[in-house]
Amino acid sequence: MIAQYALMWYLTDVTKSPALLALYSIIGFVPGIIAAPLVGPLVDRINKKILLIVGDWIVAIAAIVLAISGNGGALPFGLLGIAVFIRSLAGAIQDPTTQSIIPTLVPEHIVPKVGGLNGAFSSASMVITPAIAAFLYNVMPISQIMLVDVVGAIIGTIAVLLTKIQSFDHIVKESAYLSELTEGFGLVKNHKGIFHFLIIKTLVLMFSMPAFSLYPLITTSYFHGSISDASIVEVFWSIGSLLGGILIGILGTTKKRLTTGVIWYMISAIGFVSMGFLPDTHLGLLLFIGLQLPAGIGYMAANGLFTSIIQQAFPAHQTGRVMGIAQALSSLASPIGLIFAAPAAETIGLPLLLIIAGSSIFVGNIVSMLLPDVKLLDHMSVMTHIKNNRSSAE
Repeated sequence: MIAQYALMWYLTDVTKSPALLALYSIIGFVPGIIAAPLVGPLVDRINKKILLIVGDWIVAIAAIVLAISGNGGALPFGLLGIAVFIRSLAGAIQDPTTQSIIPTLVPEHIVPKVGGLNGAFSSASMVITPAIAAFLYNVMPISQIMLVDVVGAIIGTIAVLLTKIQSFDHIVKESAYLSELTEGFGLVKNHKGIFHFLIIKTLVLMFSMPAFSLYPLITTSYFHGSISDASIVEVFWSIGSLLGGILIGILGTTKKRLTTGVIWYMISAIGFVSMGFLPDTHLGLLLFIGLQLPAGIGYMAANGLFTSIIQQAFPAHQTGRVMGIAQALSSLASPIGLIFAAPAAETIGLPLLLIIAGSSIFVGNIVSMLLPDVKLLDHMSVMTHIKNNRSSAE
């Protein structure tokens, strides 16, 4: 994440353009649209350790190429676009793999708790990474900062090799890869509650993404802050996310996970809407930073619960392809929203994008609670254990 934030600061500082930031964000989501559903059946077919390690070293090799090409100086925008694409491709491989592993490592009744703690660990790492990235950005060329990805790949590889991870590659696969790929779409579509829920989440993300993608620009352009201020905003968001993950880690066994998640999401929505009404003054910047806490807490707590619902709606040996479909839908929504990010920022202004993001979360969650199929997810039967396809679809 140090390298990821450094790239964000570099693009924000050098381009100062909503259109270019949106373009790079779109490039970052393309692999998720294409690769995530294709990776899903692979996650269920081959050794998960291989997928995790390969994802790390794809990023590491790209970082080495960037460092050599930059030769200690600036990086061409074209090469940066390729780097963003490769980093996203690695994420499209690793994210469904990671999400499919959790239900196989722990007892099913604490999957939500572990999911929350997993988010908390991720957020804890991001409490300091924006500041570290901002510091390195001020003292080192961007091409050299990218080499921290190599260190990350080495640490990640060692951790994965030392962990005992259950894989289902030993199960005889009667169906072909393409058949399993089609089956992944069928599993999601036949589970009406999950299908409608994912559609709502996709639409919410589509309306929220313009604000999320231009977050650094909101700090530097609207509030007239510096790159250091932008890193402080990210730190406070990460602290909020950390607290949200810890809360789910403590309270994650609640039975009505959908309703509880909706409540947390509403808290996050209030935070985003409030940000949109702040003045472009120093006091406004301070309040913007402070509001990252409730917004981050609510967003992470809700996502932790929502992810655990999807993880446990299907047997463990099918989770990979299902999570791949879920990630693909999210990735598909993001570029659609980003296409309108730059024109919207220049037409209606950056603050209104935050109000739209918060309002979309409100509307999406109200609809979730009104749809009978989605509301039933509060009482969903856990299907972590291996079952036949018919029972999982039902």
